Amino acid sequence: MFKILYAMTREHMPPGFEDNLVFAEGEYEMMLFESETLIEVDGEMDVYPPHTGIIYKPGQRVHYRAKSGTLIYTWIRFDCDEPLFAEGYVPFGKPILCVNYDYFLKYWDMVACENFWHLPSEEHNIENLMHIIFHWFHDYAFPSESSRYQRELESLRASIYAHPEYDWTLEKMAEQVNISTRYLLKLYKDYAHLSCISEVLESRMTRAKMLLMQTSQNINEISEQCGYHNVEHFCRQFKRHTGVSPGKYRRQHQIGERGPDE
Repeated sequence: MFKILYAMTREHMPPGFEDNLVFAEGEYEMMLFESETLIEVDGEMDVYPPHTGIIYKPGQRVHYRAKSGTLIYTWIRFDCDEPLFAEGYVPFGKPILCVNYDYFLKYWDMVACENFWHLPSEEHNIENLMHIIFHWFHDYAFPSESSRYQRELESLRASIYAHPEYDWTLEKMAEQVNISTRYLLKLYKDYAHLSCISEVLESRMTRAKMLLMQTSQNINEISEQCGYHNVEHFCRQFKRHTGVSPGKYRRQHQIGERGPDE
């Protein structure tokens, strides 16, 4: 079980602020730093980049300060009696770079809210949220192969959804990430939990549904904007994906004035 002692989000500490202490028994603390921060590790102070996180266990020395200016950080002090988390599922006292920082921070915000409002479901919600945070810390600390290409894979995924009309091939996608097609197939599945070819289909179906709902373009025009040169092939794939034809989907979902369903 996790017991939250304090939870603060995006706290601003003035220039010159420095923490240098040892936590008492029963006090763990985890932190997320928004700016460059000097952190003591193994007796040495070193600079760590923005979006670095760290977890301390009772008895560890906690020593940090902003490299310059205001220190902005989010922190949670807690007690924990769960062996999986209390005995080293994550490395204690070791700075960890937290990618997807803004998304990760949402869980910390929710812990702070639950701890503030003290609703009947507080214990259950905090337990689940803290588990998520620890699992993410574990993944950050022990990254998979795909995480080494995190930025490149994120960029590829964004391009796929921004341009579903492109003639996406494995070769073109692998070239964007600058790896082989075989390696891309493995890394992308690890990263997105579906194949890159399936991602292209998802992007096209997402664009198609949006155009069917929000425009009066005909089915042939929509199929071309979604990367299909054959409208019959588009209609078959759309029905396989959604269970209904493009025309029927439009009749069920279109916003505002209905257009032609040819």
